[in-house]
Amino acid sequence: MIGRKKLKEEYISIPEAKELLLKRREEGLEENPEEPIFYEARVSIEHAERFSKLPAEKAKELREKLTGLFEWLDGRIATKIVDIMPEDYFDIRVIFAKEEHMPTKEEAERILEILEEYRE
Repeated sequence: MIGRKKLKEEYISIPEAKELLLKRREEGLEENPEEPIFYEARVSIEHAERFSKLPAEKAKELREKLTGLFEWLDGRIATKIVDIMPEDYFDIRVIFAKEEHMPTKEEAERILEILEEYRE
């Protein structure tokens, strides 16, 4: 894109993306009630509504809790865990399959305990 630069890069979960898209749609309704957002944004909202498993505030809180608990867990993987909400050790192993660090059984169990606190 000409004349634009990246100000910052941050991983966000599906619920957070849904919140941002809905906010943008509301702003767009004020500007242009007939076509508030582009087609791609509408499809993204539908996807987020279908696959979002937590409210945005809880998702952000959970991601911060996970990254604070384990120093080897970065924001990218924590966001994936929040999006997928794995239910057992094997699901966690799939998420970490191509990563440098594979959590031990005890670490994975601790992650699952934390996820259970946030499940709806």
